[in-house]
Amino acid sequence: MKKIIFIILILLFITACRAEDPNIEPTVSEEPKEVRIAVIDTGFSPKAIPAENTLPGKNYLYPELSTDDTYGHGTAIASIILRHSPKALLVPLISNVFEDNKIRQVDNEVFAQMITEAVDVYNCDIINISAGLILDKESVRKACEYAYEKGVLIVASAGNDYDINPGAKYYPAGYEKVLAVGALNIDGTKIADFSQRGDWVDVYAVGEDVIIGTLSGNERTSSGSSYSAAKVTAFAANILMENPDITVEELWKMTVEEIEKEIP
Repeated sequence: MKKIIFIILILLFITACRAEDPNIEPTVSEEPKEVRIAVIDTGFSPKAIPAENTLPGKNYLYPELSTDDTYGHGTAIASIILRHSPKALLVPLISNVFEDNKIRQVDNEVFAQMITEAVDVYNCDIINISAGLILDKESVRKACEYAYEKGVLIVASAGNDYDINPGAKYYPAGYEKVLAVGALNIDGTKIADFSQRGDWVDVYAVGEDVIIGTLSGNERTSSGSSYSAAKVTAFAANILMENPDITVEELWKMTVEEIEKEIP
């Protein structure tokens, strides 16, 4: 009996020593943080965007309908995000639908609601927005400020009308608490002719002849600051996966720095 007790004590001593031995590496999970991105747009095509990257969202124009894309823009945005951040989880929130040969969009109050619900209902870490309002709407501005206060980064495209309306400043990209993204030409050497610009634009990324996914699941090229913003969103997602405890201010700064490293 004494021999058995002695053996048990030795085993306990060895176990305790192993626990305290600094040379023994603890088991640490290598899994990155799960990052949720709200894509406020036209929805996703299930033929183009994998189900494993898609979380339940909502059609804010027709709540009784699905979040399947009827136009293609949201699918294009999602495809770019996943090309640069394949582990991101995307939440389709439909703000626009294509019907009767034109785009129909939610009103400003619903648009603001979509931003706050991306934070409170869908628990998103990043919000990608391609829509642009020509006027500063208080409800939308306050929704963007709310998201920022909650630690959620909003990335928005600056707009594509510089060649015909160079003085236009679009919102929500024009808000102080939103990361505004303009487009560079295909070489990344200068601002694309169509892209809005000015001191209110925070960063530029290539937005000319970008490869995008289509409704059918194929690929083609297209241009626009929306596609630049999608790439910036993906970079932000990758940074957040590896640095889950950073603030929204730090995420903003690190994202801009990473994007600017690619500029020749």
